Amino acid sequence: MVEKMKSSNIETTTLEKVPLDQRKNWIEVALIQAGIMICVPSLMLGGILEASMSLKNAIISGSIGYLIVIVLFSLMGIMGSDLGVPTCVTVMGGFGKKGARFIISTLIFISMIGWFAVQTSVCGNAFSNLTDRFFHLSVPPTVSMVIWGVIMLVTAVYGINALDKLNRVAVPALFIVTIVGCFLALHKYGTENLFVENTAPTMTLVQGIVLTVSFMAAGCLAASDITRYQRTRKDTILSSAIGVAPAGVLMVILGAVMAKVAQQYDITLVFCDIGIPVLGMLVLIAATWTTNTTNAYSAGINAVLMFNLKENKRAMATMVSGLVGTVCAVLGFANHFESFLYILGDALLPTMGVILADYWIIGKGNSENYKATDDFNWIGILCWLVGYGVIKLIPYGVPFAQGIATSAVLYCILIKLIKQKVVK
Repeated sequence: MVEKMKSSNIETTTLEKVPLDQRKNWIEVALIQAGIMICVPSLMLGGILEASMSLKNAIISGSIGYLIVIVLFSLMGIMGSDLGVPTCVTVMGGFGKKGARFIISTLIFISMIGWFAVQTSVCGNAFSNLTDRFFHLSVPPTVSMVIWGVIMLVTAVYGINALDKLNRVAVPALFIVTIVGCFLALHKYGTENLFVENTAPTMTLVQGIVLTVSFMAAGCLAASDITRYQRTRKDTILSSAIGVAPAGVLMVILGAVMAKVAQQYDITLVFCDIGIPVLGMLVLIAATWTTNTTNAYSAGINAVLMFNLKENKRAMATMVSGLVGTVCAVLGFANHFESFLYILGDALLPTMGVILADYWIIGKGNSENYKATDDFNWIGILCWLVGYGVIKLIPYGVPFAQGIATSAVLYCILIKLIKQKVVK
């Protein structure tokens, strides 16, 4: 069966180490990372920031947030390239094999299904609106969600090589088209509104940074799912910095500017308003596809560990995960988008404190020192919960940074005090 799947180009390496001869150059991985960032929810983030503060502060907070994301993404991603395994395996050092399986994989699995639901819902609703408004075809949103949810699963089921091919074509085209669309919108609507200050800011600069980092919390934690295909640390840093930051910041700026001048953050709908509905529809589909296929892909990897499936069952697990996400979209999951971002950040960010402390401080950043217990690592679980408590109970300063730092420092202290180095 494995040989048959390999001959059909379906990825079969899931939890085991990726062989060096199967790894990719940093540009290929950077395109996959950029494809994750270019999506309607990324534009929505810019729109939320613009509605809550001045345009200047929206862009500043988004940019600073993504600089922080690059650091977290690189540190988590290097673990993947060092060890050659996905996130659900790299976290075993800090949480133990059972902790990784029953806690962290579950969190990532739920997060990725949630993101798949959000993307599918946005795509389905927008597609139905576009076909009804400009082509006079009435397609129920639920039907659109099901159709596009299933279509976007195809590349995810095939795995990393399908993601690579999709993003090679889609990402450069999306960069060009969205930038051109911004200039066309500015030409149509003018720039007067850009200089109108928000009279009632509801979010501080720090809160905007927190929202941006929370937006990418699941992506940072799951970084190794993609970076395990990098050969070196340098490649991982390059793909993370050049893949994530430019695309992320561009989406924040576009979303904020469009919300300011056109009263609409979604560039795909702006294309329709300026008389290019077909292009708007193509951008909508391509942008959602490049992101959502990765959500389903990561969900499938974590499902293999969660349900203790065989190594070659990732494709099946990915398909089922995507179908669950599609059902969640139909049930209206995306209606709580902003709250969803905060919940993700609160739950996921402190786990990185434990994971990074175990690998980079206790293990001194050396893959040869990486070890994991077969059971739960209760020290890691305790430190994660304390970090989560800090985020929830101390809403001053920069909560996510305080939560990550607390879980990391406490983990190092307890490991030293109890003298319990994690062993296999």
